[in-house]
Amino acid sequence: MKSQILLVVAAALVPFSLADAPKLNQYSSLDDCRNDKNILYHAAPVSGRCYNLDDATAAFFWNTGGMLNPRVFTGKDCNGIEDPLSTEGRCIDKGKYNSYRCS
Repeated sequence: MKSQILLVVAAALVPFSLADAPKLNQYSSLDDCRNDKNILYHAAPVSGRCYNLDDATAAFFWNTGGMLNPRVFTGKDCNGIEDPLSTEGRCIDKGKYNSYRCS
């Protein structure tokens, strides 16, 4: 009986243990981002914290890791115009964006 309970608990926890960790990678080009090479900076974002994108960054990749509401901002320190991102991470041209936050 105890082993059955342990199996049920272990099976219930599998989706949580396999979930992707939050990720914010910065690259010098969109090509580097798409090929996941030459990472300039890597962060494991924490919910609610603002992350400034480096001036050398031309593209970035995010993965919410289960957090919702990813946002980019035109200003540093999550100021300026705010735009939503998809909760499904992918590479994006940095363009006018200078900071990122996920909640």
